[in-house]
Amino acid sequence: MWDALHALGVTPVDVETYANSRRMEKSLRLQNADLLTEYKLFECDLARPKVKAADFHGKAAHMRFREREHQPATLCTLVMTSNIDSAGVARYPLGNLPVMDPATGATLVDSLGRRSYTTSIAFGPSIGKNIALAYLPHDYCQVGRELQIQYFADVYPVRVEAVGYRPLYDPENGKPKS
Repeated sequence: MWDALHALGVTPVDVETYANSRRMEKSLRLQNADLLTEYKLFECDLARPKVKAADFHGKAAHMRFREREHQPATLCTLVMTSNIDSAGVARYPLGNLPVMDPATGATLVDSLGRRSYTTSIAFGPSIGKNIALAYLPHDYCQVGRELQIQYFADVYPVRVEAVGYRPLYDPENGKPKS
């Protein structure tokens, strides 16, 4: 249906489109889904470049976190490289799915003990792939890194497409970012 509407020049815009597919293609973060209290703004790539000069409660802790060589985890954009399940059926996963190391099958865990999982996942019609956002431990934050997610009893391959904020699709020119 998407392709038929798109061929007619229709641009879908509604709550579902914003809340999932279009914001995922643009790599926009959603409060209470991707922006969580256990992660800092640095980890989701939304920290401001400067800190105000005035003192404030928590400034010293904020500065220590900011001055780290790298953060324990980073919100990354993943794409499913295959969404075909063990029965040969195409799946479009939803929910919070564990992110795993394909070599061990173990769920990734960062240096603070936080387990990696998808914070958001949706099909991106403009790029034709399932897109997920997930906090990955620092050692796994490389574009092109192959990982896995588990949906029900099946395991699916995913690839890191962006570390931090980087859109996969630019609606200004209608083309995927390169």
